[in-house]
Amino acid sequence: MSEVTCARCGERREGLGAAPLPGALGASILANTCATCWEAWRLEQVKVINHYSLRPHLKEDREKLYEITRDALHLPAG
Repeated sequence: MSEVTCARCGERREGLGAAPLPGALGASILANTCATCWEAWRLEQVKVINHYSLRPHLKEDREKLYEITRDALHLPAG
């Protein structure tokens, strides 16, 4: 796997092997997030989904989750 300079932690670390989500957001995560920060977010994401009572199968809730994901990983707005 290649290394990336992570937007979240600022460190140069091992990146992800593949985009974890489809589309532009997945590509941005792949290019700008290290595997360590992605795993930390993946675990935190469950708490976010429960806190906001999000239903990711619904488009509007998925968009809200993607917005929170961008903020948490310090990615540009998409």
